[in-house]
Amino acid sequence: MKTIYLDTSAINYIYDDSRSDRITSILKEKARIYLSIFNIVELACEKDKNRRIGLIKIAKKLIGNYLPLAMPGELLKRSLISICFGKKNMNNSMSKDWDAIWIALNEPELIDNEEYSEIITWKKNQEKWYQNMHESGRPKIQKAIQQLPKSEQKKLTYSFSRTITYYSKQQDLVTSLIDNISFNNKLKLRNDEIAQIIITHSEHWRFFLAGMVYGLYSRSLRFQNYGKKKNPGSIDTQQSIYLSTSDIIVTADNYQFRMMRLLVPFGHIKRYAWNYKKFREWVLSNA
Repeated sequence: MKTIYLDTSAINYIYDDSRSDRITSILKEKARIYLSIFNIVELACEKDKNRRIGLIKIAKKLIGNYLPLAMPGELLKRSLISICFGKKNMNNSMSKDWDAIWIALNEPELIDNEEYSEIITWKKNQEKWYQNMHESGRPKIQKAIQQLPKSEQKKLTYSFSRTITYYSKQQDLVTSLIDNISFNNKLKLRNDEIAQIIITHSEHWRFFLAGMVYGLYSRSLRFQNYGKKKNPGSIDTQQSIYLSTSDIIVTADNYQFRMMRLLVPFGHIKRYAWNYKKFREWVLSNA
C-alpha cells in the first residue's frame, strides 16, 4: 500500500472532481493518506462555509482516525533526538497541544467567526515571516553577489542544483538553524556535531533544508522570476519536510510541484512528486 501526502491544493481538486466520491473511496482502499496541520488550517481558511465543511469532511474521510502530521519544527526536534538515541521509528503525528485541529477536523461545523479569524491570522503569520525574510534579505544578498567573481555568481544563481551544491559545503547554514531550535543542551552536542548527524542520517532535516535552500535560490538569489506570485510561499515550502513521511507527494500547485520534483532526490529512498493529473490517473487505474 502506497503512502501519499496530499497538499491542500490536491484536496481542493478532489473536492471539485466529477468523480470525487470514487477517487476518495479508491484511496481509502489502496493507499495510506497523510495530511498535516498545515492542510487542516488551510482548508479551514476557506471563506465559503459550505465548501469549507465539505473540504474538511473529505480530509477526515481520507485520513480516518490517524492524526495529522506535526509541524516542521517539532519534527526536526524529534528526528534529531530519535537518531541520537538510536530509535528506528519516530512518531510523526501532531501532539495533544493541537487538539483544536482535531476538533475542527471532526466537527468543521463548529468553526465560528472568532475561530475563523484566529485561523486566518495564524496562516497570515506563517506566510509573513517568510515573505519578510526574503524581502529584507534579497537586496543585501544581491549586493553581495554582485561583488563576487562571475564564476562564483554562476555557482549561486544559475540553477538550484548549483546553489544547493554550493551551500551543502557551508555548514553555517545548518548550524544557524540549529541555534534556533532548543534541544542542544538536552543532547550535550556541539552544533557542528549535530549538523553532521542530521545531514547524514535525517531525511526530515535533509528535505527541510533543501526546501529552505530552494526558497533562498528562487526568492533571493536568482535574477529573474523571483517574486512571490511565481514561487512557493512559506507553507508550501515548509511542507517539503513531509516528503520524509511518504512514498509520494501530490500537489495541484505548479510552483510547488516544480520545487518538490527537485527535492525528492535528497531522500535516502526513492520518492515521487506527482501533479494532480498523474495522481488522478493512478487512482482511477487502481479501481
